[in-house]
Amino acid sequence: MKLHAQIYGEGPALIILHGLFGSGDNWASLAKGYGEHFQVHCIDQRNHGRSPHHPEHSYPAMSEDLREYLDDHDLGKVCIIGHSMGGKTAMFFAADYPERVDHLLVADIGPWSYPVHHGSIIQAMKALTLWEYKRRSEVEDAFAQSGLDAATRMFLLKSIYRKNGAFAWRFNLDGLAEEIEEVGRALPESAGFDGPSLFLKGGLSAYVPQDRWPEVLNHFPNAALDTIAQAGHWLHADAPDAFFDSTMHFLGVI
Repeated sequence: MKLHAQIYGEGPALIILHGLFGSGDNWASLAKGYGEHFQVHCIDQRNHGRSPHHPEHSYPAMSEDLREYLDDHDLGKVCIIGHSMGGKTAMFFAADYPERVDHLLVADIGPWSYPVHHGSIIQAMKALTLWEYKRRSEVEDAFAQSGLDAATRMFLLKSIYRKNGAFAWRFNLDGLAEEIEEVGRALPESAGFDGPSLFLKGGLSAYVPQDRWPEVLNHFPNAALDTIAQAGHWLHADAPDAFFDSTMHFLGVI
């Protein structure tokens, strides 16, 4: 699959993989900072952003999408930052193609299985009849009645756009809803990567509990852990300066 990406800066290649219902655009501010030292590729994963939609949404498929992207852009060994779903894609790719990964950075996700927990979000988005609204403010007012918190609503609304004169989601909502169990899929028991790895967790997030850290080391024996205090699951948005400093230090720039 030919993935869409925004590219910033020059230098060694740094790949950024967004989370579920996101896009590469969510990382634009940080990418500009990384772009002072790297050639940054903010990729839209399949069924998200401007990349193609497909009925299959699995980590093996997304790993192959990334391999194809690197080949198409003549990128050999790269550094990868992946958040949530993107972090799981990065783990699968590092296990599949360890020779293509220089440094692996995984933001607020572990290699184990996660139960489906996006039901209320999917239900709220499906209930929002986007095509009925003429102005973005009308969409925002209607979505405010969904029961979702303001931060989640604003994050999701970044992915609406006008298509043939009507509002629509940039991501493949129906396809992702069908494949939502795949998003929580575990890394295979025998899979791993022994290169330099950094796992970052939000201090206010429960996605990577401390007592499960040995499970990370079973797959990634050279992994380090950094906690971004006062940040939740979207730690790169909650504390961008701390996230940037931690990742740049690991990448050997500062």
